[in-house]
Formats: sequence, C-alpha cells, structure tokens
Amino acid sequence: MQKHTLNKVKLILINTAVLVILLLICLIVLFFYSKSQINSFFEIEDEVHQMHIQKDSLAMFTHVPNIKIYENWGTEQQKLTNKTRTNNLGFREDHDIIDKKNNEFRILITGDSHTDGSVKNNEDTFINVLEQQLNTKQKNTYFNCINGGTAYYTFRNYYGFIQKYLYLKPDVFIINVFTGNDFRESILFEDNRTSIESVYKYTYNKTIRKFFSKKKKENLHNQGVEQTLYYDYFNKDIETSLSLSKFYLKKIKTLCKNNNIKLVVTLLPSKLETDKTYKNEIKSLFKLSEKAINTNFKLTNNLEVWLVKNKIKTYNLTNLLKQAKQSVFWDHDFHINNNAHKLIGNYLNEQLELN
Repeated sequence: MQKHTLNKVKLILINTAVLVILLLICLIVLFFYSKSQINSFFEIEDEVHQMHIQKDSLAMFTHVPNIKIYENWGTEQQKLTNKTRTNNLGFREDHDIIDKKNNEFRILITGDSHTDGSVKNNEDTFINVLEQQLNTKQKNTYFNCINGGTAYYTFRNYYGFIQKYLYLKPDVFIINVFTGNDFRESILFEDNRTSIESVYKYTYNKTIRKFFSKKKKENLHNQGVEQTLYYDYFNKDIETSLSLSKFYLKKIKTLCKNNNIKLVVTLLPSKLETDKTYKNEIKSLFKLSEKAINTNFKLTNNLEVWLVKNKIKTYNLTNLLKQAKQSVFWDHDFHINNNAHKLIGNYLNEQLELN
C-alpha cells in the first residue's frame, strides 16, 4: 500500500514537472514571438509601411520621399480617397524644399497622423490652411509652412525630427501633440520596449482583446480609446509617460533656443475629450471608472501646466474642437477631418505670435 502511494506521488510530481516545463516553453515561445512583433514595426518590415515610411537614425523613421499613393478608406457612410503625396524630403507637401529665400519665414510643423493628415489633398491640412492665411495678410514676407507630420510619431520622434531638419533653418517649430495616444506610445518607443516587462504588457494587451465583444473590438482602435484602456490596466505608467514627454520636450526647447527657433506646442484632443456623449458610450462599453475615462484629459492638463511653467508657448485646441458647429472627426477611427484642419489653421493664423 505504501509503495503504491509512493508511485502515485512520483507520478503526480513527474506530471507536474512536465506541465511546468511545457508552460515555461510556451511562455518563452510567446515572449520571443511578441518581441519579434514589436521589432518588426521598428524595422519597417510590413509591406504597407514600407510604401510610406523608412528608417532614420535620428527620427526613428520618416516619410519616403516622392511618393504618390491613392488609398480608399472610411465607412459605408463616408467613402474617402486619400492621395498621399510627399516631396523631395518626404514632407506632405506638393512642392520641393529648396534653399531658403531672403524674405522667407519658415514654420516647420510635426506631429503624428493627425498632422500628417487624413485628408484627400495636402492643401487641406491645417498646415497649408495656415500658410495660405498668413500669406494672404502679409505681402512682404513669404511664409513657408512645412508639414513634417508622420504617422505613429510621439515625443522621441519629435526630438529626432528637429535634430534632423535643423539645416532647413526654421524660424518656428510647432509640435502638434496628439494627447489621445502620444503619451502611451512614448513608452513603446523607448529602447527597452522588448524588456520582459514591456513584452508582458504588450502581450497582455493583445491577449485580453481576443476576449472582447464584437462591439468592443469595433471601438478598440478608435483614436484616444486604446491609450485610455492601456492606462486603466497599467496605471503606474502614467507618470512614466509624463516624465518621458517632458524629458524630450526639454531637449527640444534647449535645441530650439540654441538655434534661435521659436518653439510652439499645440495640444490636440481626441473625440473622448470633446464629445461628452461619445465619452459616456465608451465609459459604459468598457466599464471604465470616471477616473479612467478622464485619463487623457488629466495627462493633457498636467503637460499644459508644465509647458506654461517652462515658458513654452502652448495652445490647447480642446475648446476649439469642442465648440465646433460641424463634425470635426471622421467616422472611421476618428482622425480629425477637413473641418477640424480648417478650424485649426484659421485659429493658429489668429493666435500665433510671429516676429
């Protein structure tokens, strides 16, 4: 009887050991698979990404120069065509960048895909709306507003971007911070993005979504939502994100000061911060607390206070979009639309203090 019991215990221990080993193997495989997925983006391995962006030693990646791509996208209600055009330096401009003219005032603008522009023509972006307005009211100076917005950009990219293009001698450098995801992505773009902790968070995010309802999956990737959910899972990363944003903005401020460039930061909200009805829908759908649903707003407010304290000229665009009489977001994932670009361009024309 005792021998039988011992054999049974041995069998249980062996099976337990085998299960533990198999679990460890699965975890190791999952770790390297997730790590590979993370790296594939930064190595620009996706064929669609290769059409649009290329690796860069300073900005991490930039637009491919001289591209002409037609893309159809949108919803059943909003069928849209986007003509992606870049010039000789990869900017979303129809005209090439040449030597700076004697009467030229250069405004270099960067940001993520909202700045890049989910619009049909380059001339529809707020950058070119601003340029047209400035040149209408000022005859002796030629204002050249250059759109350096690139999809996925965040604070680290903004710092690398101005380093890369200092030789263009801009008079003003505007960073259009999209507060709906720039903070969350700031962590993802650091060099430790494939550490065990980072890979765990990346894998957790992807895994938990597999169990979402169809309705949740439809709203998951809407601008502003993904960042909100991330901080709901990993609340401690809020401070890390803020620290990273301020770290790179300090470097940008110093670089601009040393090169006699006026630094301006605009804070662009997502639909969550400008549409109360939509905000409540997302809050209910994902069962978020009041604190969680207001995370983007609090991040924006924290950064705005810091920018003002550090004497960096700042324009918060939240009220501008909140008070708009027309829709300012596309139905498809809620990038800002032509109405918003026009509003922002006109607003900056009125508010910018240019010497």
